[in-house]
Amino acid sequence: MTKNRYLSNYIPSLHLKTSGTAIFSSPEDFWNSYSPGSYDLIFLDIYIKQANGMDLAAQLREKGDSCALIFVTSSDAFAVASYDVQAAYYLLKPLDTNKLTKVLDSIQIKRAQDTRYIEVICDRTLLRVPVKTILYADTFHNAVQLHTDAGVLRTYLTFQKFEELIHDLPCFLSCYRGCLVNMDRIYKTLEEGFLLDNQETVQIRKRGANAIKKEYLNYLFS
Repeated sequence: MTKNRYLSNYIPSLHLKTSGTAIFSSPEDFWNSYSPGSYDLIFLDIYIKQANGMDLAAQLREKGDSCALIFVTSSDAFAVASYDVQAAYYLLKPLDTNKLTKVLDSIQIKRAQDTRYIEVICDRTLLRVPVKTILYADTFHNAVQLHTDAGVLRTYLTFQKFEELIHDLPCFLSCYRGCLVNMDRIYKTLEEGFLLDNQETVQIRKRGANAIKKEYLNYLFS
């Protein structure tokens, strides 16, 4: 069963609204039909006509496309490199359809997580802040600062109250007292902390740094 035929059967089982699937035989064919945000999920092979699938993935990320990427290929030579383009999964041929089902299910869970939000009061206005837009949270005087893609939001909560607010969101990790980072926004681990996907660095406390990094790795591979 081909991936395209499998997806045609899988999508209706979830009652998802979709415009369908498409197959491209070369990067040129793909770019000729591409428009930003037009795909939620893209399957890529490493070895494609006169090109490398990893290069295509890198170009997508350079364009700011955040679609899910799954590599399905015959070699594990680029498995580590797939992290650089934030690939969701790296699968080897021959493709195990049971494993593919689990992979697609996990991507649907991630998409559901991306719709989560928290409610905070800023300047006497109740705001719904999407969790995926939060980079990290820290304290400033008597307020909690939410560092988001749109800028800094300040809400006058104690940090303890804020921790209670997000207690059911496993993506937040304590870096030091009064600072929580959104692990979904971490690009890579540095010696002194975490580099976020906006190129900002969040420091972590020196004491217990290895445990903090291990907790992030456990989250990453869960």
